Amino acid sequence: MNRHYKIGEFAKNLGVSAGFLKHHEKYGLLKPKVAESGYRYYDFYQAMLVVQCIRLQNMGFTSKEVADVLNDTASADMAALFKEKRELIARKYRLYREILQYMDQLSGPGQEAEWRDEGGTWSIVRPEPFYYLENACEGQFAGNQGRYEAALRWNEYMPVVETCSRFERLDVRPRMESVGQWYMGLRILKTVADRLELFRNEEVRLVEPEKCLVYSVREKRKRNLDSPQRAVELILEDPLGICEKHGFLVNGDIFSVQRFCSTARKENYMEETVLIPVGQ
Repeated sequence: MNRHYKIGEFAKNLGVSAGFLKHHEKYGLLKPKVAESGYRYYDFYQAMLVVQCIRLQNMGFTSKEVADVLNDTASADMAALFKEKRELIARKYRLYREILQYMDQLSGPGQEAEWRDEGGTWSIVRPEPFYYLENACEGQFAGNQGRYEAALRWNEYMPVVETCSRFERLDVRPRMESVGQWYMGLRILKTVADRLELFRNEEVRLVEPEKCLVYSVREKRKRNLDSPQRAVELILEDPLGICEKHGFLVNGDIFSVQRFCSTARKENYMEETVLIPVGQ
């Protein structure tokens, strides 16, 4: 005899919630018998359909896609459907792998630096090339359609896409007076972008640094939302001071990469790296 189960009992036996069953009923996948009292009763053989819903959702299909697959998709279309979903999962897997590697670097011991000065560590190296998308100048957005499109595509790849500021070099002196306008954008390492096949258009600039002073700091700072100039000074004064102390000249625009920033109360916790192209 074919037994019918109340919604709570049916859900419990399948390891799902009553809400899960009702949700899929909305998409026409489950069709319980509804008594005059309003109680839902499920046939035992609907359990197989519930299991298929769970399996497809765990493969990354949305509820609507699950309904389309189980209600309407012909067997001839299934191979293409699963191939498309597999490619999506593979792309997400590559992204998550990059995110795990990135998170290992946050708040960890970091790379060994040659010197420590002014609370940060620094070394003279040639940094990895990176892609840079600029979208603001002096606290004002300066977007266009190409920048909007690239930013939209890049958002999917946070946090391996980082906030990045560019400071215009006016002359070779390592002084605040030699720093011009401040620009803001996003950056991602070229090797990571290539592995992820990240979208790039004419607004995305490839930066290939030469020898740089690379200054890294992890510290709390007072928030300076009312004084943008002071905020810039907090980023640059220590690494520029190191350049001046050691006789390094500034050979190009300066980049500052925000690896992490919290904005708790009146202080920011910063993990930041400043790249200053240098020569002597």
